[in-house]
Amino acid sequence: MSSACLYTLEPLEHGGVIAKVREVESILRRYDHDLRLLYTATEQVPTTNARDKINYFIQARPQWETNCGFNGFAIPHYPLPLWLTYALPTLIASKLIQDSDMHIAVSGSNHCALPAALLKKKFVVWIGTLYEEELRGKAAAGDEWAKNLLGSLAWTMLAREEKMIFERAALILTNGAHTADAVSRTFPPVADRVRVVIYPVDTDIFKPDPTQRDPSQPYLLFTARINDSRKNVGLLFKAFAQVRSRFPNLRLILTGNKPDEAVKRSLREANIEDAVEFVGYQTKENLVRLYQSAELFVLSSSQEGLGISMLEALACGLPVVSTKCGGPGSVITSGDNGILVTNGDASALADGVTELLTDPERLKAMRARCAQFARETFSKNQVERKLLEALRTVYAEHFAR
Repeated sequence: MSSACLYTLEPLEHGGVIAKVREVESILRRYDHDLRLLYTATEQVPTTNARDKINYFIQARPQWETNCGFNGFAIPHYPLPLWLTYALPTLIASKLIQDSDMHIAVSGSNHCALPAALLKKKFVVWIGTLYEEELRGKAAAGDEWAKNLLGSLAWTMLAREEKMIFERAALILTNGAHTADAVSRTFPPVADRVRVVIYPVDTDIFKPDPTQRDPSQPYLLFTARINDSRKNVGLLFKAFAQVRSRFPNLRLILTGNKPDEAVKRSLREANIEDAVEFVGYQTKENLVRLYQSAELFVLSSSQEGLGISMLEALACGLPVVSTKCGGPGSVITSGDNGILVTNGDASALADGVTELLTDPERLKAMRARCAQFARETFSKNQVERKLLEALRTVYAEHFAR
């Protein structure tokens, strides 16, 4: 049995990274390989008070643990500079890395792969975005931490790490064409090693069901990490306030984490509290029903490497109105499966939603095209085939045909 070290974020039940990790696991298991995760346990650091944090750092030790069904080596999130945090597993988990036959990094940016790059292992990265794009998206939405980081020495170190990782990677997989183009344009020497392997959606589960939609209770749907500044929910609230003046019975439903105070404040400022509902994280079954029952999926982000919820929405026959924030532009064709509007423009977002809601026949035809596009482009079988071929390119000896 061969073993693979998978460098990633701390496994959480929700989000795109864990879903991609499960795809890698599925292929490795098919070929009877062992998978071991390596990650920094960022979510385990207490957020209650300074005393709890100090006690955590005194007591915390690197350890093997089972998380979300995965066997992984968790390294405590020590209070170190971010660029050094990414390098730390090189020292703490060197035996795990050296003993592994394959090395695969699955994350948003490529920094989780730093230990494999430093130890000059042959490795594959599967990423969602360039880190600078992510930070600039957050900064554009008012994130002070991102603004400060971009102008700091720490950013210089992180940028150098990202460049080195790309240069040493055997293969670079990206969630979509937007990020693939960005990597090739920013790092021309690695362009021939870049491939698109889009996020997989199980179209046997995420599929249309017109009987779920109730015309008497219409709503728009948004599902994401609500408190992530890149999602720009304040813009969404402003746009919805404009749309609601035309459609007073329309509601806005948001799924994901609980809204923080900044999100609540932007909702109050938009004066639409009576028409907005936060429903929290949903089971897969409930989420599918929400997609199937909605009128439109609305994405207000300032930056997206792709937009996984958008893919799930399309698979359920739900057209998408999105800002031109990066990733959606490689999936959404305006007038065919959704509408793309100017980034950061609440009125443009509202106009896009209104345009479709006022043309029911066009919207009906668009729903059918959304589901077909999903099956042909990013269904689970399609993506698994491309991912397997990518792994075979680098590790042919471990994936016999």
